[in-house]
Amino acid sequence: MMTIDYEHCTGCETCAQRCPKQCITMVQGEFDFLYPEIDKERCIDCHLCEKVCPINKDKPSPAAQHAFAAIHTDQAILKNSTSGGAFTGLASAVLKGNGVVYGVKMDDFIVHHVRIDVMDDLQSLCGSKYLQSRIGTIFNVVKEDLKDGKQVLFTGTPCQIAGLKSFLGEEYENLITVDIVCHGVGSQDYFNKFVTALKNRYPDAREIQFRSKKYTGWSCSSGVTVMNDGSKKPFYYHENYYYQFFLQGDIYRKSCYTCKYANLDRPGDLTLGDFWGVEKLKLPLNTYNGCSLVIVNSEKGRKLLEQTENLAIEAVALEAAVERNEQLTHPSPLRERRTQRLQEYKTKTGAEIEALYFRNDRMSVLKGTIKKMIPYRVKVLIRRGGGMIH
Repeated sequence: MMTIDYEHCTGCETCAQRCPKQCITMVQGEFDFLYPEIDKERCIDCHLCEKVCPINKDKPSPAAQHAFAAIHTDQAILKNSTSGGAFTGLASAVLKGNGVVYGVKMDDFIVHHVRIDVMDDLQSLCGSKYLQSRIGTIFNVVKEDLKDGKQVLFTGTPCQIAGLKSFLGEEYENLITVDIVCHGVGSQDYFNKFVTALKNRYPDAREIQFRSKKYTGWSCSSGVTVMNDGSKKPFYYHENYYYQFFLQGDIYRKSCYTCKYANLDRPGDLTLGDFWGVEKLKLPLNTYNGCSLVIVNSEKGRKLLEQTENLAIEAVALEAAVERNEQLTHPSPLRERRTQRLQEYKTKTGAEIEALYFRNDRMSVLKGTIKKMIPYRVKVLIRRGGGMIH
């Protein structure tokens, strides 16, 4: 029987999906993140859960990697993406070839993995969610698609990609995986408490989009709250305590702080992220409205990138790609403030946590207010000079 490693368990749900007796369920633990729980009465000691757990497996070491800066050539798509629109380009290529795409969607503030097979549904998978998505039984659905011969594009955090590959147990030529450059993940239930406070102000709110280029350009500085009628209310990171705590790294899953994939040993065929610092490279690309970093980790990833239309790409040195992307060199640091945030979550309502934030984190709020006043074009000039104002 598997012993649960609560320090390193990523909540990928691989064990629960692989259990032949379905005696593993996902239950809430620290910060209400989900962890596996085994029904000892039904367990038959087959040890399959241990065998598929990604924690117990060696991480990959790609033989050769190549990095690219990528920008979608459709300006409307570029402006609506959080980065350079590379995911839209890759997913579109798969859908046009009658393939299927798996990604993360937010429904009524709930974040989970879904399957799409038509272009009209692609927009729902775009954008940064900043929560741990619920996998559920999606790996089983992926396996059926693969057996049916469909081309499958699956995107997720590195630990989710590792979980999928371990669950499948064999290589499929028709599977292409994309891992994201990940800082860490937030808890759905922690976010739910924030949403309860948010709905005190906006009862008709139905979704949060954590990044929006409309108000502060390509950055992590602002987002929007989407209402039931489709209207949007902008917010800045220092005005939203959940977003602020996430960006500060205070509310991640415990395993995120020791993530074994926070380096160049990537489990996906491709790695996607923001190409922070690209302005310094003086590439023949207009990066003003965003730029994606694409790292090719396998031959399958290379072929898909080459087949993708509507992406302007430029090869860059791998070292340049890593320089301003810290999560490609080390995990997010575990700070003392996380203990404080956890205690607040256990004892306070969302509205009370919000009040504490504006009272006790005045310096953070002040810094955010000052950054809000700096025009985006000035921030771009600072980034070109080596600064990191976002």
